[in-house]
Amino acid sequence: MVAGASVALLGAAVASDFIIGSFWQRHAMLTSLLASILIVAISVAGINELIERRDRRRWSLLAQSVLFALVQSARLTWTSMVELLGLTEVRGGAVDSLLKDARVALDRPRVSEATHELLADPERRQLLQRMVTRLSDHANEVIANWATVMVGAAPYAKLIDRHVELQGRLEWLSSVLAHREPAPDGGDRSRRMAISSIATEQADQFDDDWVHDMVVSITVLATRLDYDSREMAFSLVSADWWIERTHALAET
Repeated sequence: MVAGASVALLGAAVASDFIIGSFWQRHAMLTSLLASILIVAISVAGINELIERRDRRRWSLLAQSVLFALVQSARLTWTSMVELLGLTEVRGGAVDSLLKDARVALDRPRVSEATHELLADPERRQLLQRMVTRLSDHANEVIANWATVMVGAAPYAKLIDRHVELQGRLEWLSSVLAHREPAPDGGDRSRRMAISSIATEQADQFDDDWVHDMVVSITVLATRLDYDSREMAFSLVSADWWIERTHALAET
């Protein structure tokens, strides 16, 4: 984008010399001023881009570590969801096995039907509430630990914001369920946390259709975030680099 804008500005400057060249000749001071501004703007844009690229390379391992933590949180969410919904049993973390389970998690009609069945069972609703609370707490801990590190990382801002959205959805669903259907063994602390949540203010407006839509959206969003974050993480530092680095350190 920076390169494109620079080329466009230069092209406009060159074209203007042919179209209104006499204007620039009559206003030498203005011409010199605009030329200086153009050079400074292009230089600053180029320098900023070089600095950002240098910083991304410098902190690539740290950024990858953060993304791996976010991948784990998202993967824990969607694998827990599909197992609770009875869609599949996640047996291992191998790539092919997870991809097969992920396709199930992204099958909205199946997830939707399974969610309706779950919400019709009071005991399974209690299981959903407890599980969503644990997932929300875990996601919140991961984001809280790394937010200060990544808050200024512009290339990853959009992806991290989606993880914050996932955590927010988990927290809202947990608070609404805790308010509407308090767990018998929840205790006073859980009750007070539910009361103090912003989501509780509007909990009475949310029916089972809202709960259904939240379960489906959380499952789909978490699955996509798992693989989008994983892809970005390995674009920063490849798996081959880790293997080569390990061999180099072992041979030293």
